[in-house]
Amino acid sequence: MYGFRRKLTVLMVALVSIAMILAGLPGIYLARKQARADAIRLMELQMQITTQNIENQFIHLKEVSLALEAAFRSSFNPEQHFVDDKSLDQFESEFLPHVKEILHLMRPMSLWFVFDGEKIDGDHTISFFDRKQNGVYTRSTEYNIAQKDLFHPSMHWWTQAIDQGETWTSPYYWPDWDMNVISYSKAIFADSLFIGCLGSDFNFDRLSAYLDTIQLFKTGQILLFDNHHNLVYPQTNQTPFKPISQTWLDSIGKNRKDVILINEENGIQSSVLAFDCLKNGWMVVLVVSQDEIFEDVFILIRALFFVLIGGFLVALFLALYFSKYITMPINTLLNSFRKATDGDLSIRADISSSDEMQELGDHFNLMMNSLERSFNQLEIAQKKITIEKERAQESDHLKSSFLENLSHEIRTPLMAIVGFSELMADSQSTSAERREFFDHIASNSSKLVRFIEDTLLFAQLEKGQTPVKKELFMAREILRELQEEYDLKRAKEKPDLFFRVLSDGCEIQLNTDPKLLKRLMGYLLDNAFKYTDSGGVTLVCRKTPYHYELSVSDSGIGIPDDQTDMVFKKFCKVAESKEKVYDGAGIGLTNAREIVLLLGGTIELSSTYGEGTTVTVSLPLH
Repeated sequence: MYGFRRKLTVLMVALVSIAMILAGLPGIYLARKQARADAIRLMELQMQITTQNIENQFIHLKEVSLALEAAFRSSFNPEQHFVDDKSLDQFESEFLPHVKEILHLMRPMSLWFVFDGEKIDGDHTISFFDRKQNGVYTRSTEYNIAQKDLFHPSMHWWTQAIDQGETWTSPYYWPDWDMNVISYSKAIFADSLFIGCLGSDFNFDRLSAYLDTIQLFKTGQILLFDNHHNLVYPQTNQTPFKPISQTWLDSIGKNRKDVILINEENGIQSSVLAFDCLKNGWMVVLVVSQDEIFEDVFILIRALFFVLIGGFLVALFLALYFSKYITMPINTLLNSFRKATDGDLSIRADISSSDEMQELGDHFNLMMNSLERSFNQLEIAQKKITIEKERAQESDHLKSSFLENLSHEIRTPLMAIVGFSELMADSQSTSAERREFFDHIASNSSKLVRFIEDTLLFAQLEKGQTPVKKELFMAREILRELQEEYDLKRAKEKPDLFFRVLSDGCEIQLNTDPKLLKRLMGYLLDNAFKYTDSGGVTLVCRKTPYHYELSVSDSGIGIPDDQTDMVFKKFCKVAESKEKVYDGAGIGLTNAREIVLLLGGTIELSSTYGEGTTVTVSLPLH
């Protein structure tokens, strides 16, 4: 064992020496290279975050303007609205609700449309401004653009938009709002006729204040250039890298890399430039001193050098010291490894040498504990994966079913509308036939609108965005409206069925949302009539000391016992069969359940397969 120990010592010293020669120096070189790359990567990351924050403001500006353009083009007729001062005033009053809707949904700082004052006399502008960015908009005083000094720099949003179609302005002072703004402006033409310009703005002073607060390195400086390489920020050239060298701009234009190095030239400090282009052609540049960026690189090189020297000395000492003890517990540990390799995860190494080999044995035991625990966790994870896989497959199936139903529910009424519209256009059709065709078109249009409303309500309920507007009303009003509506539906679609409303003792005043309540009962009655071919449907109203109950019972096909828990699941249609396919996307009862929960009530379903179903809704009186 002594000869083996001596050989082991010599071998360890030789290996450490060779490792130092083969790996030490290349390691220092690679570490230096990696540290430089990490420093540049950090700079790029900070650059991306800053650029994204700036980009979001520009993107939002253009999205708001495009939304305004779309609303304008959908409602503007130049032959009707762009005739004289009166007709344009009338269009402005009709167009204002669209503008306010865009303001409510997208919340820009400003939104405006300036009409061409050379073609129509008078003051014609639509301009809203939110000074405090709190959602409270004030409309600016209208003016005639022809009376403005169009050669003034603050009017570039008008002149450049006409010349270029659309433009992003450099910061300028707008006296009406008493602030510096950046504008996106777009010229609007209708049938080659210039109508005016629309656009939106954001507060450049607020953007400057945000950029001032960004702490990017000790010597870092954010620069913002427009698409003509004019400096936009900072406006006062307060940068430690004075002056802003044309060398930087030339380097940015010639290089396609995100980061470039500028060496010292003509007294200008050596710098690292990270730049990124915005979608509107503007450019954000981060300038940092090379000394600061690569400061950690030099520290790392020195640290690695001392670590390697120290590591060699420690390795030499450990080789001499531990070689005496390494061989003693090897056999025990080797046997333990062999048993573990054979699959015995309960094996543990019993080493009591009071040195690192004992620690190695302890770590071996910890490894075996971890391995055994991991194996057990793996079995549990496999079971969970199997369950999750089944759930995912079920979810995919439900989504596929919903998309198929969605396609059917939209395509069927659309095809009917198109078909009957073509028949109405036939000159040989009689008045009675055209009336019948019109009834079919109206019926399918109503069905399509109802399906779209149900789908939108489903989305609102899913997001928790459905408003509840409570008011006081009598229960008999809802029951009367439902009886009239579904008596007509029964007479038209299933005249052989009966429909009755039992409301004795239900003269009560309710405090809830009548529209949601009526929609809830509509879902239940629609389902009852859909799945009932004989017998009828009964709506019952009952009153308890603290609640009122509404029950819908039918004598339809019923639901099997093993499927009653599925009826309220989204996209689920338990009544599908090969013999008969029922309309619907599988969201009616889902919407009904969510409405009940929204109104603070409960819903229960009981059904006997082949005999019928009863759904009971219980809602609080107050």
